[in-house]
Amino acid sequence: MRFFPLLLFTIVLFSCTTAQKGLSPGNAVTYAYTLNLNELEGGQLSVSLTLTGWEQPTATFCFPKIVPGIYGDMDFGQYISSVEAADADGNPLAIRQVDENCWEISNAGELRTITYRVDDVWEDFDFNLKEGFYRSAASSFKPESFVINTNCLFGYFEGFEDMSVQISITKPEGLYGATSLERDRNKTTAGLDVFSVRDYHQLVDNPILYAPADTAILELPGIEVEVACHSTSGQPISGEIAQYIRPLLESQAKYLGGKLPVDRYTFLLYHNLNEKANAYIGDGLEHSRSTLILLYMPLDLEAIRQNVYGIASHEFFHTLMPLGLHSREIADYDFNHPKFSKHLWLYEGMTEYFTMHMPVKTGLQTLEGFLRNIERKILGMKDFDNTIPLTELSIHAREMQDQYYNFYLKGALVNLCLDIRLRELSGGQYGVQNLVLDLIEKYGPGRPFEDDALFDEIVKISGYPEIGAFIDNYIAGAEPLPLQVMLEKVGLTLEDGAVTEMADRTSEQEQLRRAWIGQ
Repeated sequence: MRFFPLLLFTIVLFSCTTAQKGLSPGNAVTYAYTLNLNELEGGQLSVSLTLTGWEQPTATFCFPKIVPGIYGDMDFGQYISSVEAADADGNPLAIRQVDENCWEISNAGELRTITYRVDDVWEDFDFNLKEGFYRSAASSFKPESFVINTNCLFGYFEGFEDMSVQISITKPEGLYGATSLERDRNKTTAGLDVFSVRDYHQLVDNPILYAPADTAILELPGIEVEVACHSTSGQPISGEIAQYIRPLLESQAKYLGGKLPVDRYTFLLYHNLNEKANAYIGDGLEHSRSTLILLYMPLDLEAIRQNVYGIASHEFFHTLMPLGLHSREIADYDFNHPKFSKHLWLYEGMTEYFTMHMPVKTGLQTLEGFLRNIERKILGMKDFDNTIPLTELSIHAREMQDQYYNFYLKGALVNLCLDIRLRELSGGQYGVQNLVLDLIEKYGPGRPFEDDALFDEIVKISGYPEIGAFIDNYIAGAEPLPLQVMLEKVGLTLEDGAVTEMADRTSEQEQLRRAWIGQ
């Protein structure tokens, strides 16, 4: 999570489908949810779930304690009330709450429906923030707009997270539902959206923004991008934002070898007007095929574009990591008892490095701007405990939230060093861009790697045994980063936190720098 006065990033990691659990052969449970946005009362909505294929004698109905990529226990069950269970004839079944997020139905063989009420989590996106609370993972309900994170409204039965889900949402006249979920065209009407979803993991991976239509479509080679916005000012802004995002995506495609990793993507932007000049905050939550961006700032289109640009760049690179490359801990994510991967140095650190490296490598940014960015990260890193190995911080990020932001500082800089080292070993021909694409070729979507095996795989795939020592020292270990040494290899000096160009550079330094950043 990126958390500071200008920008706040919350990264939600991708979860892929896993094997069915708790079912006899040939038996399949399906979820059918109904939600009516017209029936908003006191900030609450009513939700109904109908089950088919359920034959289990007991059932535990849950909402997530935490969702992939956030590192504070949100306990989404705390916003659920009036939970009732019934059989096919509407007769009530005994149900009891067993903890903050789960309800147990002991005599569940006849279970057919669950009903409950959901309270929204936040009223307005503003400066009222607290550690461990991720507003972009939560929901807001207003008659004129609904920011819906599906993990807030829809639950699952333990052991049955992999069953198919249908969501039917009745919407107010004049509101459009923007999402990367596919609509069921045979059932969707003017006032009703019906979404058919592979499983609960995919459902949680797709937020929805209901608001008056303010959308723009970008057609780029191999991908269609929808930009859907809602500003409480009432002014349409999607066209301006879309045209600012276009060159970003074109440059990312160039950076990744000419092709973006997904064929459809949605940017969802909620802007809450702040009348005070030069006071703003942004919060971005990434998903495999969409990004939800919350902004609290004046109606200053240039400032909005700049904030969206920074968030969108980082979040879109997450389509590589962890969508295209992730460990089994992410693939088999447990929403109430998660086990964390030790590779946030890759998921967040490498993603942030790509975000800072891409503009200079593709010519969008000057060398001067790039060097100032390096300096800011070096300075920011000093506010954190750099004696904690990045792998340990990753595993314990939930308990070390005050250190988590260092993945965007030290995590980015360790990958900068790794990039230069790989370029040095390969005569400029191989860097972290190549490494990530090679890893994705072997461990793409649906092929998670084993957490403890990744470092050996990096050495094997890169072909350079020396990288093993680099990993041991600076990623699995906590030796001070060799920034001064690595920057000197590309003709740069680091002194008292300032990064400058050497006056007398060798031809080898010039050649390695061109291979690294193209200038």
